[in-house]
Amino acid sequence: TLDIDDTVDVVHGMQQLSFWNGHHGERCFLPIHVYDTSTGRPVAMLLRTGKTPSGAEVAGHIRRLVRRIRRHWPDTHITLRGDGHYGRPEPMAWCESNGVDYVFGLPGNAALHADPVIVTEADSCATDCAIRGDSQLRRYTETRYAAKSWVKIRRRVVARIEASTLGLDIRFVVTSLT
Repeated sequence: TLDIDDTVDVVHGMQQLSFWNGHHGERCFLPIHVYDTSTGRPVAMLLRTGKTPSGAEVAGHIRRLVRRIRRHWPDTHITLRGDGHYGRPEPMAWCESNGVDYVFGLPGNAALHADPVIVTEADSCATDCAIRGDSQLRRYTETRYAAKSWVKIRRRVVARIEASTLGLDIRFVVTSLT
């Protein structure tokens, strides 16, 4: 299992490849880091521009990384974990067609929050939390979902539902794992 993420690297000046990143409010690089989750050791680091990578760019990096790994360990099963901007159609499609599993963060939206399975479990979680008098209660559920950009491919989405005194917090991941 490999964790893939980018990290802001603030620059001071006008270095090549640095860009203004509105999310971080800085001129920066956004290098991609890949770590082996069992050891915590770095597997790859890619210096890249300070903008969020596109789905095509991410798919290209994954393709090259997996090719290098499989050159030495052809039978190794690979699972990638990443946050929401790695869960785009191009990386998911590439992983699915090349035997690589994935667990990517998925930003919530109106369609997911209105899904009957998720609504039912969220209501149940909030009600049980209130009845028990717990300060926090966490549950999980899953549904099948197809974003418009996924070209009508329904994928497994898992929701983490947390009810607390602050209200409901629902987070989503999209995964190829069963």
